[in-house]
Amino acid sequence: MLECHHKDIIAKTNIIKKDQFEKYLIDNNKKHIIFDFDETLCTLLIDWTPWRKELDELFAASDLTPKNEPDFNYAVIVNLYIEKYGKAGRDEIVALNYRIEKDYYSGYELSPIALPLLESVEKIAQLYLWTSNDRRTVAPILRELEIADKFQKIITRNDVEYVKPKAVGFALIYDERNARSQYLLIGDSRSDSGAATDAGIDFINIAEFNDFLD
Repeated sequence: MLECHHKDIIAKTNIIKKDQFEKYLIDNNKKHIIFDFDETLCTLLIDWTPWRKELDELFAASDLTPKNEPDFNYAVIVNLYIEKYGKAGRDEIVALNYRIEKDYYSGYELSPIALPLLESVEKIAQLYLWTSNDRRTVAPILRELEIADKFQKIITRNDVEYVKPKAVGFALIYDERNARSQYLLIGDSRSDSGAATDAGIDFINIAEFNDFLD
């Protein structure tokens, strides 16, 4: 189902088309659209197995939620780790993330709807990027795609203490002169959805745009 608080956008799976979405943005005064990066605009081709293994070891040594818990979520436990160890823990996680992104990166795949979606939205609203990936990973891709200038602000892992689903990254985007109802987050994960909820803004899963080009 479409993960969006508004009831006036059709709540069915994979139905959002270009004209419909543009109308939704205008009708609901959505002037600020925030995009996730990995698995939303692009998919980073990274083997995350070593990352999960190292985090599992950190969590076990720190007596945090074990992986076999039914509600286990790496992002949530990462934030708990940082809460426990403060800046040192945060810096340790940032260094680990970037090392994995750098050492196990083999390229990226651009979503076929990414550029048409950005082009459609930028006619109506200001764009932002909010990602839990390292700036050193994301920035070269944005430059290669020539889309960095489309975003008013780019918030990466390096800019925040905690990752989604905590909404600390949103605080770097939000302008208090604007109503929160003017903001929309487009992402792919429950961390993205949770961050939107934490920020008090609407969320749409990128999977809902499968028919965007039809």
